[in-house]
Amino acid sequence: MEWKKPVAIIVLIVAFGFMVNSYVKHYQGAEIYEAANRGFSLLTKGFNVTLRAESIDGKTIEGTLISVQGSTITILSHGEIVTIGGPSATKEDIKAKFLTLHYRGKVYVYELLPPVYGNMKDVIANLTVDAYSERFSGIIYVKGHISPIELGTLKYQADYLSYGSLTINHVSSEGAILTANMVPLSFLKGGLSNYTVYMYGTLYVNSEERNLPLKVLEVRSG
Repeated sequence: MEWKKPVAIIVLIVAFGFMVNSYVKHYQGAEIYEAANRGFSLLTKGFNVTLRAESIDGKTIEGTLISVQGSTITILSHGEIVTIGGPSATKEDIKAKFLTLHYRGKVYVYELLPPVYGNMKDVIANLTVDAYSERFSGIIYVKGHISPIELGTLKYQADYLSYGSLTINHVSSEGAILTANMVPLSFLKGGLSNYTVYMYGTLYVNSEERNLPLKVLEVRSG
């Protein structure tokens, strides 16, 4: 029937769009070290990368790639940090014989200027869009007393549970000055939601399209 033709075309367009914007790469054996390099490259660009590994004993694990050091790949899987190496690895948690890297979209690098001021919860709400990940690099001035435990928790999350880091430059009874490097917005919202902030810098948004009314500095492909 004639009505089936446009439906079929739409289905093909949707499927093709997914293929264009969703990328999967498989590695095995010695290629796993190539996977580490590839994963590191994607992380530094701002991509959210999902990794799936099959161990030499047949077990499978999947998680979000958070760091690569040498030939050691680290992922966050169900809230736990897991290290992955090649088939002959000795210090990693998983000896992998097969790896899959999966990432999607592009990374839109936005300039967060002029500085934004207000409650962190509201600031993040205005910056949150439909994206695979959103990360911030720049300076954050926090108004008011903030406890060492709150700062320590935020720094731990940034440094160990994501590809990013947080530097605590100054703390006093009047507030704190922080330097963020590729810190997920979700962490900033969770750690500083009750505080008034003044912040500026760069946003790295891994999404399918440009979706923030900010100046675009760069568009990165995988």
